[in-house]
Amino acid sequence: MTWLTNLLVGGLVEKFTAPLLAAYQAKLAAETDGDRLAADETIKRLEAARDIAITETADRWSATRFGRWLIVVPFGLWWAAIYLVQIVNPWFGLNLVIVDVPKHINDMALILIPAIVIGDAGALLARRIRR
Repeated sequence: MTWLTNLLVGGLVEKFTAPLLAAYQAKLAAETDGDRLAADETIKRLEAARDIAITETADRWSATRFGRWLIVVPFGLWWAAIYLVQIVNPWFGLNLVIVDVPKHINDMALILIPAIVIGDAGALLARRIRR
């Protein structure tokens, strides 16, 4: 069963188990209301991070996930290359040039990247509302 869980959620459960256990123990050992509230906040934060991580790994075939890999990552790498060349050229006296993205690709990216971000935000909101 552990093997199947690791395959499905990529070991994320184990990543959050020890911190959550420690937070629950801190709550039980708390002597003041302030300590209990602090432990509760830690528990809520860890549970939210765990839920987001598990949901993200479970949604491997979503359109927004493919969009991130096929659109956002290459576009981000292109922008990173532009900044890198702007830094490296003066330092080393080079004349490296990054070829500009064709206008029609740039126009698509300016529409698709915000759509992916909005899609991710909407999916996260929908999951939160369903709970």
